[in-house]
Amino acid sequence: MDYLKTLQDIKNSIGEGKELTASNKLIVIGLIEKEEETVGMNEDSFVYFYEDVIDNEIQFEFEEALTTDVYQLAQGDAANCLNTFSSFKKIQDNSAIYSWLQNAIRFTDHLALHYLQEIIKEEPERQGDAGTERSRYIQINQKKNDAEKAGRIMNNLYECRNKLEHRKVESSDSQRIIPPNYKRAKKQITRRYPEALICFRDSFASYYNQ
Repeated sequence: MDYLKTLQDIKNSIGEGKELTASNKLIVIGLIEKEEETVGMNEDSFVYFYEDVIDNEIQFEFEEALTTDVYQLAQGDAANCLNTFSSFKKIQDNSAIYSWLQNAIRFTDHLALHYLQEIIKEEPERQGDAGTERSRYIQINQKKNDAEKAGRIMNNLYECRNKLEHRKVESSDSQRIIPPNYKRAKKQITRRYPEALICFRDSFASYYNQ
């Protein structure tokens, strides 16, 4: 109720043309940011997520390059990321980061598959004992192409995801589950994932804008 009263006071102050207190200004800014996030997600979660991660305009029409079905699937994966953490800058080093990374990888999988099949004209091949999805990034990384860096980064993020999923068990007389290193995962994600998306964006743009 105190929060609702504060909102009512803010509303009255604005209506009467009064100066807001510093704390109330922060509340208003927070509400505006939430509204911006909601509007951005509703307009196009793909673009909103991409631009939020790279902290810049996307500068490429992925919707024109990808098929409608693929683009819509990627929009769903982007929305799932945003529902976990509403902004890339708000990623936290807790268990929710596993869900976020899982959906971020699924989002990027669409780009990787299109890059392999439509841009460098290769069929995806299983790489050793790696899974089907991870193999795509290994395959991209092994080629001397402009998305090589993205392939390397995403392969490493797959490994990061696996470490978050499979918790270590320490045993002496009794077993004890060791929680994942969420802080290290956050550092790796926030530092490297934007680079991967920028690299894929530049690779798509170089091919389709030539």
